[in-house]
Amino acid sequence: MERSTTVISVLVSKEQAEARKSEGENCNSLDLNMVSRFDQQKTKHQLFHVSLSLATILLCMAYMQYRRNWAHLGSFWDSLVVPIVFLGELLKVVLARFYGRVEDGVLSLKQRQKKSSYFTPKEILGGITLQFLCTLLYAFICIILGAPVLGNYEQTFVLALLMTLLTVSPTVFLLGGGGALQVCFCEKPDFVTKCEDTALNLFKYNALGGILGAWAGSVVAPLDWGRDWQAYPIPNVIGALLGSALGNIYACTHVLYATAKVYMTKKRS
Repeated sequence: MERSTTVISVLVSKEQAEARKSEGENCNSLDLNMVSRFDQQKTKHQLFHVSLSLATILLCMAYMQYRRNWAHLGSFWDSLVVPIVFLGELLKVVLARFYGRVEDGVLSLKQRQKKSSYFTPKEILGGITLQFLCTLLYAFICIILGAPVLGNYEQTFVLALLMTLLTVSPTVFLLGGGGALQVCFCEKPDFVTKCEDTALNLFKYNALGGILGAWAGSVVAPLDWGRDWQAYPIPNVIGALLGSALGNIYACTHVLYATAKVYMTKKRS
């Protein structure tokens, strides 16, 4: 009786050991799959993209600190904030093209045809028209939310142009007018490549942060502090830049968290 009980306990322990072994193998296989799915090229692209965004914002802030008199932020001809942001967004598109060069050999026929038509006169004209209309839309929204109707036209135009550069222009530079119009209507074009999709996801953080920041900047305008920087549109411009920076920092934390998670998984396996 005791012998049979011993044999049964040995068999049960063997089964438990085999079950633990199979569970460990399954966990290791899942960990290896996670590591194999990790795209180093995509992560580098994301980190460089976010670094360019933050460098652009820091350059704008350094320029404003150098000028000290922030009243020039509402001037189109006397401020370098808009050109700096324009160059920053253009460099991010160039970065996407740089990392997308390795995909040229695996593009479908439709992707090749669309990529070759990015800079045709029709696409360029469509992109310029779309950005112009978005600038008018942002100006109209600014007036609805309290901007002067019969004055400060230049200030409203500068703020609207900055918002267009932070939200719509990067997608226009990347996909052309037609592709950007599809994205504006929440429809992802089927010709988008892997690197373009990565850039579009990062553009969303930039745009959302800029919009929320510009809206939050309006909070300090009616306060009776008597500060020079409360004059329209200084709080909105600074809020848009800081909101864009926060959006990119949020995106960076996601990338770093995913990278750290894969690194720890690889270390355990």
